[in-house]
Formats: sequence, structure tokens, C-alpha cells
Amino acid sequence: MEVALAPRVRSFGLVDYLPTVAKMRDFTMNRTAETPDEFWVLEHPPVYTLGQGADPKFGPRMANGIPVVQAERGGEITYHGPGQAVVYTLVDLSRRG
Repeated sequence: MEVALAPRVRSFGLVDYLPTVAKMRDFTMNRTAETPDEFWVLEHPPVYTLGQGADPKFGPRMANGIPVVQAERGGEITYHGPGQAVVYTLVDLSRRG
């Protein structure tokens, strides 16, 4: 019987969106069958993320200094900011069946 690896919970505090996405890609590309799943708990400085189906006309209507970033997820526009907990799940779904 295969033993499931216990997931790790990691807390990063306040971190920028784009470098975090790059670290998640790196984690995913370099994981092995022995790499435990991870849950990343963090906050982002103010940023709007546009999902693949997002229509920019529904985003900020005027320049407000908050970056707008295209995201690889589905959905529309999401605002992230300090004090808002974000949890990214880096889970090997095929391993979990």
C-alpha cells in the first residue's frame, strides 16, 4: 500500500504576485513523486489579476497605481491586497487519484 505524503503548509507573509507565480511554476516543474504537496499562505501588495476569460473593461476604470496582471487561471478580475489571506494549493492531483 502506498503511503500518502503529508502536505506542508508554508507561510510567506506579504509577497509580490509575479515572483510568487514564478516560484509556484518552479516548484511544479521540479517536483518529484516524493515531493509533498504544499499549501502556501500569504498576502500580496495591491494587484488586480485578470483570469483567462476576463474582459479588461470590467477592471479599474482609471489609473490608480495598482498593477493589472494577466493570470493563467479562469474567471474574471480579482483584487488582492494586504490583509487578504491567499492560499495557493500546490497539489499533485494525479497522485491523489
